[in-house]
Amino acid sequence: MNLAASLLHTILVHMKLSIARPMFKFIIWISPLFYSTLAIFIYGKDSTETLFHYVVLGSGFMALWSSIVFSSASDVNRERFYGTLEIIFISPVPFAVTLIGKIIANTLWGLISMILSFVYLKFVFQLDLVFYHPWVFLTALLFVLLSLAVFSFFLALAFTLSRQAEALMNFIEYPIYLICGFLFPISYLPAWVQGISYVLPPTWAIQLLRDVTTETLSSQTVLFSFTALVSLTVLYIFIGVYFYRLMDKKARFHGKLGVY
Repeated sequence: MNLAASLLHTILVHMKLSIARPMFKFIIWISPLFYSTLAIFIYGKDSTETLFHYVVLGSGFMALWSSIVFSSASDVNRERFYGTLEIIFISPVPFAVTLIGKIIANTLWGLISMILSFVYLKFVFQLDLVFYHPWVFLTALLFVLLSLAVFSFFLALAFTLSRQAEALMNFIEYPIYLICGFLFPISYLPAWVQGISYVLPPTWAIQLLRDVTTETLSSQTVLFSFTALVSLTVLYIFIGVYFYRLMDKKARFHGKLGVY
């Protein structure tokens, strides 16, 4: 119960702290509008289904990913800059719980940003938001958010030990848009890049959402994307646990976790 209360408190406090920063406000409220406008310029004359898959879902996922990667890198780096990272690390509440709370908070903000993108496209560009299977979509979305949170936890652990967290954040944010096929099918990419795409959860996350928002729902296709997403999520959970133990051991041995 104490850990649950600590997790909930971390989520609430971090949501307030995050949205108080001007840069984060831009990521949540403004950047989705740019992503949506860019996507509609690219696909403006295509079919309704293509518009929904690559404009609505694509731009919404870009907004969601920006918030998630922000939680993976910037928040850890900020705690280090403020001199509070070591204090959080040795506090009675496990560092993993605090980190998960931050990730959940920014994932929730990312979901709000994604919804804002939907609303913007609906009322400004008059796009049809047709959810043929709404309950299936909502169920898939829950698994997608869980998978992205796990992937974010894995990234955050890598960034915790790095002194170049901001550079890494900027390095991976936009390539993920391309490699994972947010705005176009990954089949357009070279074969060796597609291999990278298939081991990244965001690729299967957005593919699953596209599969469940087609008019003729194919259970075989949905099951394949869902299985791939769940399998990668479980894999990254094991990798995350291993990285957490490795990071904990290294941080305690060297005692330089807070060195900026």
